[in-house]
Amino acid sequence: MIATPPGTHMAELPGPRTTPLLGVTGNYIRFVADQLTWLEKLSSYGPLVALSRGSTQHLFLFHPDYNMQVLSNPALFRSLELWRTGPEGSSLRRLWTGLVSINGEVHRQHRRMMMPSFHKKKVESYRDAMVARIGQMLSRWKPGEVRDVFLEMRQMTLLIVTQVLFGLEDDQETLRMGMLMAQWLERYASPAVHLMPWDKPGLPFRRLLRISERGEAAIRGLIDRKRAQGADGDDVLSMLLHARDEEGGSMSDAELVGQTNILFVAGHETTTNALTWTLFLLDQHPEVHAALVEELEGELKGAPPTLEQLERLPLLDRVLKESLRLLPPVPAAFRASTAPFEMGGHRFEAETHLYYSPYITHRLPDLYPEPKRFLPDRWLKTEPTVYGYIPFSNGPRRCIGATLALLEMKLLLSMLLPRFRLSLPPGTRVDPLVRATMRPKGGLPMRIHTQDKHFERPEVRGRIRDLVALS
Repeated sequence: MIATPPGTHMAELPGPRTTPLLGVTGNYIRFVADQLTWLEKLSSYGPLVALSRGSTQHLFLFHPDYNMQVLSNPALFRSLELWRTGPEGSSLRRLWTGLVSINGEVHRQHRRMMMPSFHKKKVESYRDAMVARIGQMLSRWKPGEVRDVFLEMRQMTLLIVTQVLFGLEDDQETLRMGMLMAQWLERYASPAVHLMPWDKPGLPFRRLLRISERGEAAIRGLIDRKRAQGADGDDVLSMLLHARDEEGGSMSDAELVGQTNILFVAGHETTTNALTWTLFLLDQHPEVHAALVEELEGELKGAPPTLEQLERLPLLDRVLKESLRLLPPVPAAFRASTAPFEMGGHRFEAETHLYYSPYITHRLPDLYPEPKRFLPDRWLKTEPTVYGYIPFSNGPRRCIGATLALLEMKLLLSMLLPRFRLSLPPGTRVDPLVRATMRPKGGLPMRIHTQDKHFERPEVRGRIRDLVALS
């Protein structure tokens, strides 16, 4: 535990100095523009760091104990409602009003109403639909092709999430809606939008408002159609339309818009990134790649896995755990304090912005020796604390779709790897890009081979070599 004797108050939190003219704002601009560089820079100052020395407006936490203090107390540390000061009644505000942004009693009620849709048994009932979608994708692949696996994973997760969550089976409609909301997320996460949040001609914020209107219209059309059909399916949206809280109340249409959007975006974006990075890491670690294919072939004999067989694939489980540790889809997340609080011997005011980082937490050498190495077998012995491994966050606001995402990833890898070997063309440049989530900048081109077991490690260039020890 990190402890400071009661009553002790250090003179000043460590942190980088401000820029001469912009002050704290200058450091914030740099952080938003290049999160990974600044997370690493800030973590070098210690476990509790100010974005700018002498200021406590933005506080960074780099230790499981501080993660626990923040994530286990949602009443004191609320989710950042980034667009609270945005245009009243705008589509943007409604699209962002989902589980990740609402707080208090409303969050508790909505989460309780949604939990039956994400119960383990309910999630497992989606297995057949997922297997069918994955099989369709793999049937289109031909040996010798070079495909952008980021786009392939995005398309596959879009098709799965829209069928499972919303009961959509029209692929063209699904992909149109998916690309619209992917554009919405891209613009929402743009640094320029955060730094200039004004509805003025020519500014990115205005373009975000316009695409938000299109996104809301598409989601409302989906809700109206589902309601007109009686909402009698077993998809998540149908269940939400029938869900009631303890007093018999239901979600308003505006609330349904927000929850649908957040489920849609979160349900495919993070899973897409996790799968893409896992395929990259396997290609760069031929020994692990070979061992995993051997495990899958030995257990599955060429067939899609049953739910029972997934429990008998321990290396697959370790590979995913290690991939999510090393390259978590969400490098940092945010909270804001609702009242004064103490942390690490310091006292902070209400409305302090706190940033916790799965990316840095997962690279603390005291928790994970050789933290930059991809070592799935570390999980044979490693048992981190609950708040020392947080790819899906933790506490009362842990990602509601974690079980669904893990099932989707395990099914895809167990069907893909025995059938195909994917390899990066030698010399490919791989640069991580953070726009709310972390993905390869410009995609990830990989050549498709039959599973010939010619596992090799192609040379790669780019910033990924700073994040992962590739030898």
